[in-house]
Amino acid sequence: MAYGTANRMVPKAEILTFAIEMMTRLFAVFAFLLMLTSVQQLEAQIPGITISGTLLDSTNAKPLEYGTITIKHPGDSTIITGVLSDEAGKFKIQVATPGKYELQLYYVGYKRKILPLDITPGNPFTDLGKITLAADGGLLDVVEVTAERGYFQGSIDKKVYNIEKDIIASNGSASDALQTIPSVVIDIDGNISLRGSEGVRIFIDGKPSGIAGSNMNAILEQIPANTIESIEVVTNPSARYDAEGNSGIINIVLKKNKKIGLNGNITAGVSTSPRYEAGASLNYRNKKVNIYSNYSFTHDDRDGESYTYRKTFEEDTISYLLSNGSSNNISNMHMARAGIDYYLTDHTTLGVSGSWHGNAGSNTGLVDYSFLNIDSTLTSTSKRTTSGTNNGIGWNGGATIRHTFKDPKHVWSAEAYYASGSSDDSTYYAEDFYDATPAFWYSLVPQNISRPNKNIDITAQSDYVRPFKNGNQFETGIKYTQEKKDNTFYSESFYSIGADPASWNADDSLNNQFIYNEDVIAGYLIWNGTFKKKFGYQIGLRAEQTYTLSQLITTDEDFTHDYFGLFPSAHVRYAVDETMEFSASYSRRIDRPNAWFLNPFRDYSDPYSFRQGNPFLDPEYENSYEIGFEKEFKKHSLTASLYYTKTLNEISPYITVTPEGVSYMTFQNYNDESKYGFELVTRDEFFKWWNMTGSFNFNQTLVNAENLEAGLTNNQFTYNIRLMHMFAVYKQTSLQLTMSYNTPWTFAQGESNAIYFMDAGVKSDFFQNKLSVNVNFSDIFNSRKWSGVSEGTNFYSEYSRKRQSQILSLKLTYKFGQQDNSRRRGNRGMDENYDGGVDMF
Repeated sequence: MAYGTANRMVPKAEILTFAIEMMTRLFAVFAFLLMLTSVQQLEAQIPGITISGTLLDSTNAKPLEYGTITIKHPGDSTIITGVLSDEAGKFKIQVATPGKYELQLYYVGYKRKILPLDITPGNPFTDLGKITLAADGGLLDVVEVTAERGYFQGSIDKKVYNIEKDIIASNGSASDALQTIPSVVIDIDGNISLRGSEGVRIFIDGKPSGIAGSNMNAILEQIPANTIESIEVVTNPSARYDAEGNSGIINIVLKKNKKIGLNGNITAGVSTSPRYEAGASLNYRNKKVNIYSNYSFTHDDRDGESYTYRKTFEEDTISYLLSNGSSNNISNMHMARAGIDYYLTDHTTLGVSGSWHGNAGSNTGLVDYSFLNIDSTLTSTSKRTTSGTNNGIGWNGGATIRHTFKDPKHVWSAEAYYASGSSDDSTYYAEDFYDATPAFWYSLVPQNISRPNKNIDITAQSDYVRPFKNGNQFETGIKYTQEKKDNTFYSESFYSIGADPASWNADDSLNNQFIYNEDVIAGYLIWNGTFKKKFGYQIGLRAEQTYTLSQLITTDEDFTHDYFGLFPSAHVRYAVDETMEFSASYSRRIDRPNAWFLNPFRDYSDPYSFRQGNPFLDPEYENSYEIGFEKEFKKHSLTASLYYTKTLNEISPYITVTPEGVSYMTFQNYNDESKYGFELVTRDEFFKWWNMTGSFNFNQTLVNAENLEAGLTNNQFTYNIRLMHMFAVYKQTSLQLTMSYNTPWTFAQGESNAIYFMDAGVKSDFFQNKLSVNVNFSDIFNSRKWSGVSEGTNFYSEYSRKRQSQILSLKLTYKFGQQDNSRRRGNRGMDENYDGGVDMF
């Protein structure tokens, strides 16, 4: 449905009708699934084959609690099923049919054991008796960096970065941790991009965050990195996931208690910015319940600086504007999170979780402007001062239910999620002008600007996965999301001349309220297939109906834009052997314009640079193709990708400058953007005490915006390199050096300059790993800044912005109770290990 300005409200009746039609069709699918389930239930009446045993320590015969027991076919890496040993070390595991299997037993700090099994017909129960595991002395006694090998885990469908293994990243916030991920860039305004595209979707524990752009980064800065287990990067998501986000998904997996009993930790840190922080987590788990919680507080005091040079030419007139700015931002951030998983049965888990975050901050700024004529002669100057406060609060809550059938890959799940947030940024502006001498000339009327915002996000979904004995698998699901953004701009000016008495008066010509509503109804179907165990494929189709309404309350105008989209996906992989795999994938995705892009009211916070949204923007559509390769060697590994993306209706800033030298930035749909590139991640162990993870991303970008200006195109070759070196300098002490270099990248009206920096960190563990001391030095050479050039038909501009980044920090972490230092067990079919990760196959 096309957009318009007919004061048309979103037709809730149409939403309901469409939802009923979609659900009716999906109910037909579910009826078929119920038939399959009834067959599976009949199969369940036929007794399976039970294998039992007891897992013990080989030296003292003590039971090994929470050990991992899995079953596979010989020569096949696919896990059929798995269980965990109980507090007595006992386990029971079932297979459906007789045959040859491999039983694998593992416990952290012990050598892995593999037992061949030959299950014959007529033998429904096999007791393996006592099975002992020997401690792995190489893990416990040798001074080497074996733990750090687990920082990166490459796979066909995603890349996993274990933040616990990154000394530098784990010492900051979630935003700091993201900036250590290859091909991820967060600019000075908090916009997050992946492989040079900002249309990336951020998930937290496998759930969409509901927040985009710089607002998302503000939330990430409140999440301590030491509460993060891993960060997953999925560049070509399947139809199971929202089509939103044209450059892929970044999933932040928070730590979740996996150890029986009571445990927790206390953290405290300080840095030279100045910044100080404190936090605590407390967890408890038994056979029936898992309770987890954490709280953190951070005080951050950060300086910044900026520079702008702008040349404006109109016919035979040229003028210049120079500005130098300094700023200070102070934030006091609180973050709390708690949840409970209740194991109703061995197959059904009910989870309830919630979080709360709050921020109280202040900011000050000073900008010196210089105005020059055609001869570059100074004509006047001005000083603009700002001071303000920013306060925000948000909370979310959700509930999930997950049921596994006899086959642990046979799963039904449902969840509901509600999030609400509000913020209010208030800033005072004053500006004094001086002539060239410089003598005081005049002052602008002081101005107060307030920007209160409210956000509400609602999500409800249900998913079903049905595997078959031949290795194939069917998936389906439905989802509803609702997003509401209420943004207000309120300005008032202080009139002391000609006013009796002097007072603050509302600037009615500037004030506005903008409300954005978005409803998305979606459903998907996926089929997974295998052939001779080495070849796997997946095809999927997602349908999404979107209803949007942009309301300009002040002017009583409405803009609607309703549209339907189909989003296919396809993935194939071929395993040459256990050390080498090839893959190929395709997906079609969408990037919807958010409220920041759509709000047509001007932002007047800078009198020389205005910003204005565009309510007529169309969504971006991207077709993404990728070929992958993964190879494991004895001490080296590499993961490589060739990719190509074509984005239609690319949304990007578009700048015009008036003859007076005032710039206006809005957002437009460009014709298209093409990007093709090569990405490589390597892991190398040079010596037992030194290993390195390297990432290299090379791409060529071509931008076509000739629909806006004749000849407005741009292209550029860019690359970024990131090297992370880990050194075991002493037992329980590691040193990390991280170096990053990003070449300039392009957009339609200009390009950025290169960004490069180096960070260092040292971590030592004491008292049997209960106390950790982490010392970091970020941006050692103070080189991290954002700069570049932009130009249009009548202007040329250079800019530079920098946030305080050369910081020395110290963090202490003390752990107590039962600690789980292991990584995820790798058996994604086990309900106990379902922890918020995203899986493709």
